[in-house]
Amino acid sequence: MEAVGAILACAAAGALGFFAGGRWAPGPLLGAFIGVPFGAVFAVVYFILALWVGETWPQSLDARLVGIMSAILVVAGGACGAVGAVFGYRKSLGASLF
Repeated sequence: MEAVGAILACAAAGALGFFAGGRWAPGPLLGAFIGVPFGAVFAVVYFILALWVGETWPQSLDARLVGIMSAILVVAGGACGAVGAVFGYRKSLGASLF
């Protein structure tokens, strides 16, 4: 359950990075820098939601795995957001949005 939430958070960071990279990125490198904070934001959101689920339904989550997944998500979410932003920037070039 913890890993599924972390994967969904990475996918959400990548999707938001794709959207932001396509709209706001002036270049691929700056697009990657735009996408990295989205991963950190989704790591915090994941941790807050995991705490809420753990307090609402006791014994449903393993606290150790939530901590490990949160630590991994800070790095992996940032990478997914950066990759999504670069792909969004590249897509915007092909779609002539700029």
